[in-house]
Amino acid sequence: MFKLDDFVMLRPVIALFCSLALPAFAQSVPAFNVTDMWWNPAESGWAVSMQHSSATNQVYALWHTYDPRELDSSTSNPNDYKPIWIAMTGATWVSPTTLVGDAYVTNGTAYWLPYQPGAFQITKVGRFTFQFTSTSQAIFTYEVSAPPGLSTSDPAYNLPTLTGQKSIRRFDF
Repeated sequence: MFKLDDFVMLRPVIALFCSLALPAFAQSVPAFNVTDMWWNPAESGWAVSMQHSSATNQVYALWHTYDPRELDSSTSNPNDYKPIWIAMTGATWVSPTTLVGDAYVTNGTAYWLPYQPGAFQITKVGRFTFQFTSTSQAIFTYEVSAPPGLSTSDPAYNLPTLTGQKSIRRFDF
């Protein structure tokens, strides 16, 4: 049988458990699985791929787009941009149809080269929000900018501020 002194000693343990468990319980249950390629057919050339774990409700999203730092200035042709992938991990369902998560850029060893331990770098550059209006339509909001003080070797170095919204839909295979 617990005495009042026993409860007083357990308070820090209970507080720690609640501080760790409540954010996970507070996350909404998504309305549906969002695993797929998402894009805007009027803006062919970029897309967002999403992998949704139904077991954990975690979503990994990868925005395949073009790096505004890498334009060939001699041509100013938008087709001369190099690709960049901006990843979202650890997103939270703030409602059954709204997903919010931090966005990161990374770099590392190219797949055709021998792996170099320690070459991987990851830098938080902003946030993504996905507001799903149906099982096949969504609004993708992005807020991306490089944090100050990065070294020139950082994958986010000199990344300009990119903010906006895009209407997206599931890619019909």
